[in-house]
Amino acid sequence: MHMKRTIGIPLGTIALCVALLGTCYAGSRKASQSPAYTSSVRMQDHARQRHGEKTERSEAAQLASLARIDVTQATAAALAQVPGTVLKVELDNDDGNIVYSVEIITSTRKIKDVKVDAGTGDVLHVEDEVKD
Repeated sequence: MHMKRTIGIPLGTIALCVALLGTCYAGSRKASQSPAYTSSVRMQDHARQRHGEKTERSEAAQLASLARIDVTQATAAALAQVPGTVLKVELDNDDGNIVYSVEIITSTRKIKDVKVDAGTGDVLHVEDEVKD
């Protein structure tokens, strides 16, 4: 006679597997949301993490030392691409890309975030700013 065995899987194990799959999915979504551009000036992620205890002022100084263009040049490049009024300019490390983020309000009242390469002054990306 052939006996059929049933193996029970505890509900907690199923919940853990579902949670792990969700975490993997979220991680892959975040990776796919990384910039669609690469700047000429890069900073290794591990270097940024190693210096994570530094203050924002210290990080800003480090970024400024890597930039080859200044804020005036970055602003001019952004305005040449997207005419309007500059609201804000920041030098950022965007997933290892050193870029100026220039926020511009256009004549149609749309806010654009223009990414300018901190090394060459080239406009790398323009996107609609979405406020949370």
